[in-house]
Amino acid sequence: MRINFTTQRINNYYPKFLPKANNSFRYIQPYTDTVSFKHDKNLLNESEGKIYAEKYKHATAGYRGELGADFNDKFVYTMTQAVSKYMHDHNYKETIVGGDTRTATKIYAPQIIDILQNNGINVKYPQLDSSKNEISPIASPVLSVITALNKIPISILLTASHNPWKDGGYNFIKQNGMVIDNTISEEIAKNISQITKEGNYKSDSLLKGKKTTLNPYEIYKNYIETKGLIDFENIRKSPLEIYYEDFGGTGKYYYPKLMEDHGIKLKAVLSTKTKGPNPTAENMKNLGELVKKSKNPLRIGLATDGDSDRFGVVDENGNFIDANDVLVLCAYHLIKNKGMKEGSIVINHSTSSKVNAIAQYFNEKGYNIYVDETPVGFKYLGREIERFKDTPKEIILAGEGSSGGLTIRGHVPEKDGFVAISILADLVATENKPIGEILSDINCLVQGSFNNENINIKFPSESVMSKAVENFAPYAIGLKDKLFGFEIDKEKTKKHKEHIESFKPEGDGYKIYFKNSSSILIRKSGTEPVMRYCIDTSDPICHKLLKNYLVKYALKLGGEII
Repeated sequence: MRINFTTQRINNYYPKFLPKANNSFRYIQPYTDTVSFKHDKNLLNESEGKIYAEKYKHATAGYRGELGADFNDKFVYTMTQAVSKYMHDHNYKETIVGGDTRTATKIYAPQIIDILQNNGINVKYPQLDSSKNEISPIASPVLSVITALNKIPISILLTASHNPWKDGGYNFIKQNGMVIDNTISEEIAKNISQITKEGNYKSDSLLKGKKTTLNPYEIYKNYIETKGLIDFENIRKSPLEIYYEDFGGTGKYYYPKLMEDHGIKLKAVLSTKTKGPNPTAENMKNLGELVKKSKNPLRIGLATDGDSDRFGVVDENGNFIDANDVLVLCAYHLIKNKGMKEGSIVINHSTSSKVNAIAQYFNEKGYNIYVDETPVGFKYLGREIERFKDTPKEIILAGEGSSGGLTIRGHVPEKDGFVAISILADLVATENKPIGEILSDINCLVQGSFNNENINIKFPSESVMSKAVENFAPYAIGLKDKLFGFEIDKEKTKKHKEHIESFKPEGDGYKIYFKNSSSILIRKSGTEPVMRYCIDTSDPICHKLLKNYLVKYALKLGGEII
């Protein structure tokens, strides 16, 4: 069955699959530049190839760009040829292609499948309803699970996650279910450069690849049940009311059905339209207002982002719960109520030290909880998850407070928003207390006014942004004793730098520890053209001072807080 492409102007921006009598499907998309994908003219040129290869190689989580601008026909064609070459070089004959609900995904998923087939690669794609001949949205954690279960060497994940809706994303999942590491991304980037320099990649395959479907929901549901990752029965027996927000992302195709199939009826499901499907405090106001109106004392608002790997939470009063606190709540539940008395909590280095404080609390009670830090990017956490497997340090939880994603022991080494929010529902059901009260109890246990804040700054140019980051280097490498009047803990700062460079030789910005137990992290984002400040303190006055100093410094260089 071949996909036939037709270009047509239509009023509705979202593409549609229209059934045809010959049982193939016709793809109608918005008017764009070219969709033939037949000749070398569809390749990026050599100079473009170098730019795209470098951007992709250094990205935290795949490639993202604005549809029609830097996420376009030439990029998609070139990238797909580069991954085709990668697969042939390693004798990989099969892949899975799937993605989110974005326009970019709907436009390019069928075309990517066609290119791969023409290169002799067999392709599986998701189909939730076999009566409809179409490619269904697939949540990122679902694709991770299916990739791992089927031992697919590399799957293609089309998503820009929580980014604005106008963006598209091209990512890869490797055989164990985690986002590919630098070794693979560097090889694909090298292929991009080589193909754009030498000309179109020509596959040696004489046969067209086969195309088959799979039902992603059923596979994921059976996996979750077999692994026992969600205590559906405990949640079902509780009087807890769950309000869910999917933002129009992949979650709406999976989470409500997953819960209903286990006897749990969600109180309400929202699909709020926002600039980007990101579960931030601002974007979750509608959910918060709805939860607050309920008379049930046990109520909670839960959300997932566009591809469902990130989570969002509002408490019984409609107040947004920061992702760092969600990590603490989940760790608390897994250790206290689920019997995980030994193991690791793996976090990235922009995550709140409150995680360390909850680990210390349990260690003082005789538990053996270890906290490990990595650079930002779940692929680094995934490496530690694999390293600690079947050891006393096997993970209890791995997560990123900066991005709002986590996984747990026994699951794939990749973020899963569905599992994350279900753990919180299970926590409320177990404690028989509202989530806000549970968090207040934990705050009393750790005894500190922990405050972790991320500030995004946009600069007029890449060079100015790089300078803004690099100006902090002398403080991070031990050449300065104080910053903004605060005494630097040079030994701790040095050890942390060496540890981060064991994952990422070029480092991940600069993290500076102070002797008053506060810290700041200054780094360039791997997914957006911004610099990020992460301020982590347990003293409100110190936090305010550090924030003022950092913001003034950024503004002085022409930065803009966004």
